[in-house]
Amino acid sequence: MSQEQLGLKSGLSRPYISELEMGKKDPSLFTIFKLSDALKVKPSFFIEEIEQVISIS
Repeated sequence: MSQEQLGLKSGLSRPYISELEMGKKDPSLFTIFKLSDALKVKPSFFIEEIEQVISIS
């Protein structure tokens, strides 16, 4: 899915999505829910991914 498509589905701008991908912005909880809805995944998916990256046990 392109940033443009994700923006349309989530109601977020393409530049904002780009900044999220590049790690320049940190998403709010509200944004995580909007993205999870657009991508058809549970919000916890994002938390689990971050846990793996920063090795929280």
